[in-house]
Amino acid sequence: MIDDAAALKSVVTDLNLITQRFMVYLPLIFLIFGFIGFIGNLFTYLQAELRSNTCCIYSLCGSFIDITNLSLNAFPNYLASIYGIYIPWNTSALCKLNLFLLVFLPYLSINFSLMAIIDRFAATCDLGSRMHRLNQLKMVPWMIGITVISSCLASLYSPILFDLMFGFECASTQPATASILYIVLIGLMQPVMMLIFVLLTYRNIRRSRQRVVCI
Repeated sequence: MIDDAAALKSVVTDLNLITQRFMVYLPLIFLIFGFIGFIGNLFTYLQAELRSNTCCIYSLCGSFIDITNLSLNAFPNYLASIYGIYIPWNTSALCKLNLFLLVFLPYLSINFSLMAIIDRFAATCDLGSRMHRLNQLKMVPWMIGITVISSCLASLYSPILFDLMFGFECASTQPATASILYIVLIGLMQPVMMLIFVLLTYRNIRRSRQRVVCI
């Protein structure tokens, strides 16, 4: 029994060591695959027949934000773990900027996905509906600006509730409040809004099919 326990402990230790060594390279792997996906999206959405499609524009913006997020928030962890290259976040201003980017970029990316869903909902609305105007190209700069500003405002809690602690660590000064805001804004509000517009789009499609059948 003692030998079996020792062997099991040795296997667990080896697996933990392998996992730790593999986890170090995950940011680089994510960055590589993310860059490949971004290039693919770039060539796809910039085709002549798609570059004027509003949904494709929002999807391309989200893809650009994703690769930016991987470059700024994930890849530095790889550099720090492998090469010992650290970004100096040990000042109050940079600490707050770091936490803001950690929240803002993923939130903005999801919001662009939400905009693409809203755009498809608008495409299924009646031609006389005001929502149908969102499919016009002239509305794209306005909607992108609104998306960026709203994402920025929703992410402002991170630099407010986080600060440099003990001279070297970025930590929350109000952990409970920060956790609640993160759960509500990112964990609940965005998925719920996506689900609502997906269901509304499905409803519009069903109505249009019923009208066609009646005719």
